[in-house]
Amino acid sequence: MYRRIWTFSILAVCSLQLNAQYLDHIYDYIENTSVYEENQEEGHAYYLADQHQSLNGNWRFFFANTPEEIPHDFFQPGFKDGKWKSIHVPSNWEMEGFGDPLFRNVAAPFKADPPHVPREYNPTGAYRRTFTIPSQWNGQQVFLRMEKTQSASFVWINGRQVGYNEGGQEPAEYDVTPYIKPGKNLLAVCVVKYCDGYYLEGQDYWRLAGICDDVTLYATPKTRLFDWYVTTDLDDQYRDATLKVNIDVKKYEDSSDTYAVRATLRDSKGIKVSEMVTDKFVINSKGKKTVELTSLITNPEKWTCETPVLYNLTLELLSESGDVIQQITSRMGFKETEIRHQTFYLNGQPIKVNATNTHMQHPLLGHAMNEETIRKDMEILKQHNFNAVRTSHYPPVNKYLELADEYGLYIIDEAGTEAHATEYISNDKKFLPMYLERVRQMVLRDRNHPCVLFWSAGNESGEGPNITEVVKEGKKYDPTRYFMYGGNAYAHPGEEIIGPRYPTPFELEMNTGMIPESEDPRPSFMDEYLSVAGNAGGGLDEYWEVIRRHPRLM
Repeated sequence: MYRRIWTFSILAVCSLQLNAQYLDHIYDYIENTSVYEENQEEGHAYYLADQHQSLNGNWRFFFANTPEEIPHDFFQPGFKDGKWKSIHVPSNWEMEGFGDPLFRNVAAPFKADPPHVPREYNPTGAYRRTFTIPSQWNGQQVFLRMEKTQSASFVWINGRQVGYNEGGQEPAEYDVTPYIKPGKNLLAVCVVKYCDGYYLEGQDYWRLAGICDDVTLYATPKTRLFDWYVTTDLDDQYRDATLKVNIDVKKYEDSSDTYAVRATLRDSKGIKVSEMVTDKFVINSKGKKTVELTSLITNPEKWTCETPVLYNLTLELLSESGDVIQQITSRMGFKETEIRHQTFYLNGQPIKVNATNTHMQHPLLGHAMNEETIRKDMEILKQHNFNAVRTSHYPPVNKYLELADEYGLYIIDEAGTEAHATEYISNDKKFLPMYLERVRQMVLRDRNHPCVLFWSAGNESGEGPNITEVVKEGKKYDPTRYFMYGGNAYAHPGEEIIGPRYPTPFELEMNTGMIPESEDPRPSFMDEYLSVAGNAGGGLDEYWEVIRRHPRLM
């Protein structure tokens, strides 16, 4: 039988790891604001390693109305799951015939009482599947990456606890090297729909659950290229650019070795533009080392929505003798944003953002989005002269950003922080680490995409100081872009681009467009454009005329 444990502190929870299972202490996780991830790799830029295998496909699945109803030992290799149903991953279980799909705008699906969750009905799913480790992965470091799981997830491999995650729209990555064995392995996941982190997932859409994005297993060398951050600083004439690449090299074993990193930039035709190599450096033990490469690029083609020119950047980790240990290739673009005199500039030119909002929502797949639908959406948007998309109200799937880079769509990338039913938690310091984790994961994953025009600190998540801290946290990892926030007040003191909600055209002009720089130097972006027309009673033509008249209005 399930045992409820009520009195453990966070330190006790951590110490229990060694001798007890998650399911024995599940409420110490899903109702504990101090525990929102466990045993995960830090956030980093997304890439698909050469040695990888998709774990998408059919999994064995057991659905229950509460966590207590999940078979207590379902994660053990010897557990018999022959009578379980089958479910496709990625998917939401409500779209596969389990549980109930609910739509909510403001109200939570249960009586809100943060950080507590309902005990009588909290849909829970148990997943199982096997995988085989290729023999060529022997001696390598192996990672499990789960892009989006709604909302709390516990992971086991071969019956051993691996890790925990909260955050339905942020990736979770685990170093599973100590847990795997040659040949056949068992992966088990328990997903709980409602946890304390769900109070930051109060978005206006269908409330669905499950493993709803890619699950991937990949292998790297024992020392690997862990992360990289690309910036392009244009000169005063917006012609030449200083390309800077900061690379994190991470070592997973205790040994002393010498390395170097080489970066090669090629244009869209494959012609080499620049090659940079670091001095040799030593990593003596487990841990990370950051190295930097810089190159002056003469008059590169600039990335805009009209000219989405992409360059290929190849990073290589070299041994002391110059052999290539690991190689990663990604796409990048040259651009620079700035704010001057209440006006937002891209590559030295003021721009107007003709945007729409989007959810990762499919009529049949739920929140599991496919490339075909993304391409169709983007082609329709381009045909109708949209130049931007705000990803309301969470980071999109990786493919969305890759295709926005390619098609030429500006992205306002929004953190998955919406506490609409309980906006007061934006004043609650206990929830601050969760707020920060979500913006950190977004920025670290997405900051190398040229399509990201600026960031959003979230939507309708309260007006408290936690929002200011979200902006500060995001700026730590990307100081080159600005932050807006989709709050319900006229403006939040922490945001750098203000977004008044639902003014009439007259109010927009008088209270925003005509405000002098001495009173408020920030530009303004109406982040819910069509909603403005419906809620405030103005026609779109009236709003557009106001926006065209005032440089401050984006």
